[in-house]
Amino acid sequence: MAYIGKASIKCCSHMENAIGYIAKQEKAMPLSQMKKYLEESFSHLKKVDTALGERTTFINCIPQTAYMEFEIMRRAFDQDKGIIAHHYYQSFQKDDNITPEQAHKIGVELAKRMFPNYQVAIATHIDREHIHNHILVNSVNIMTGQKWYSNKRSLSDIRRESDRLCLENGLGIIKKNNKYQGIDRTTYQLGLKGKSWKVNLVHDLDKAIECCRSKDDLISFLTEKGYTVRYTDNHITVTKNGEKKGIRVDTLARQFGSKYTKENLERSMGYYTANTEKPVTVKKSTKTFHTAGKSNWEYYEQNIFKQNGCFPSTSGNIVRDYNTERLISAAKREILYSHNIFDFVLKAILWLSLLSQRKKKKAPPVRYRKVGQLRITKPKPYFVYGNISYRELKETSGDIYSIKVGVEMLLNMINQPILYSAKLSRADNSVTITIKDKDRKFLLELLEMQSKSEQLDDQSERIKNQLMYKELKETAAQENTKLQYLVVTAEQKQILEDNCIKLAYFDKGDKINIAFLPEKSELIKKLIYQKKDDKKVETPQQKNARIYDNLKKNAALSGEKLRFKAKLTKAQLDTLMGSDIVFAYFTNKEDKSLYNIAYESKDEDKVREMFAALSNYKVL
Repeated sequence: MAYIGKASIKCCSHMENAIGYIAKQEKAMPLSQMKKYLEESFSHLKKVDTALGERTTFINCIPQTAYMEFEIMRRAFDQDKGIIAHHYYQSFQKDDNITPEQAHKIGVELAKRMFPNYQVAIATHIDREHIHNHILVNSVNIMTGQKWYSNKRSLSDIRRESDRLCLENGLGIIKKNNKYQGIDRTTYQLGLKGKSWKVNLVHDLDKAIECCRSKDDLISFLTEKGYTVRYTDNHITVTKNGEKKGIRVDTLARQFGSKYTKENLERSMGYYTANTEKPVTVKKSTKTFHTAGKSNWEYYEQNIFKQNGCFPSTSGNIVRDYNTERLISAAKREILYSHNIFDFVLKAILWLSLLSQRKKKKAPPVRYRKVGQLRITKPKPYFVYGNISYRELKETSGDIYSIKVGVEMLLNMINQPILYSAKLSRADNSVTITIKDKDRKFLLELLEMQSKSEQLDDQSERIKNQLMYKELKETAAQENTKLQYLVVTAEQKQILEDNCIKLAYFDKGDKINIAFLPEKSELIKKLIYQKKDDKKVETPQQKNARIYDNLKKNAALSGEKLRFKAKLTKAQLDTLMGSDIVFAYFTNKEDKSLYNIAYESKDEDKVREMFAALSNYKVL
């Protein structure tokens, strides 16, 4: 699994140092090779392209002049102010067992998908306990001159794409635990001082469990303690008198344990009854990532629409001019009388494009244009059209949506605010239109095919599957291998798709035959043949984070601060792990080979006695 973080760069000196830092080669080399590297002169560094390429990649710029190229591009668009670059880091856990080459490949692919048309420097470092990538992005788009919009939405999009790449490469992802989120810092600090009303509420609920035996008893008890209670069939909301906001007991349970949920409180007091008349349906939240605001792709779209002079159409309000409407009607008549609709549509597209150029005053009048002699060539079986290439749609962040309709439908999309790629087939007078999946609803409105949405969705899935099978065969041919096939159930296929495994599938009776690359064979078998009784193993990092959250919760409830000890050796830490003392540990910031620990005050004597027994530890 990989964690994504960022930092904004606002001055030139900071960015120059950042480029030098991430490209510093001794950080990317194993310890055994550092001495050899340090003995090399700086002039020899330029010759070691192979070694440097393994750990460092520059997109739309070259290593020697990356800093200057960043600055020149910003000045060319008069954008050399404010935030001038963005520094993202992608950290992998030790449990992933990932190699520097694999980590670097994931980092480069992430940069290509998220930052098309930007200057990017990617470097992979192994100088810490975990492998991590640095991704340095110039703030200006080299095609549009627009700045990269850094906000919660963009960071969330990057994290989502990073998760997808991790799954594709057989790595895990960070999953939020909605049942328990840990105690927040403010509650922890106020709890130590005895000033947190939430902590006091937990103590009062513990007393209520002992003495209350009905709903009215609980309300009366909490009212006497200075709370206002709102008790409904679904929730119990408690507000401390004088506080502006209250808290649901189910929310309180996320910080202090499931003991305080509405159901468990009622069970503990002995008056819980299951609501069988009106069962409450809990909606599963699919909003895992931040979606508020516009994404950088949407800003990119707006810039293209503005340059091309698109109609101001929106969902529910399609706008077209007279010429377009007239040609759409004429195309319907051409179909009615069985004329050559393919050539008609090509001529109509050409004419509408020329009209659009005339309106923008970018094309000279026809009478002054030089017309060369046309070459007589054999007509192509297909014709590619659109305002963006299929490759750019596919290789950038976000899913794609493809449908195949009559060629006359393409006229409905001329000069409309939607990015699309179209492939016109002369053989069957059809066109395959590809867009981003987020524009699916708007596309169906433009084509006036909302009633056929389910059929088109199925068709899009078939087209996507055909293209994936073609891509897998081409990749296998390049690697000189053969595709592997496996018969699975629909449930197993869904598991593989949820883990972003690239596969093509074919129906085989009540089961499904899938095709995939040989390198994914072990991962696929691991995913679909895992035993149901197998419990997920908690990683050391996850266990340590859970213990630290529990320590903070107990400290807030008791009002006693946690105890800390610094600069323990690995041997001392291992000795402590063999005891019954509950503690959390962290890497020391000054010396990465040493550790700091946190534990409860009640274990202070045990810790002192244990380390006093070690000859290499001095009790302070």
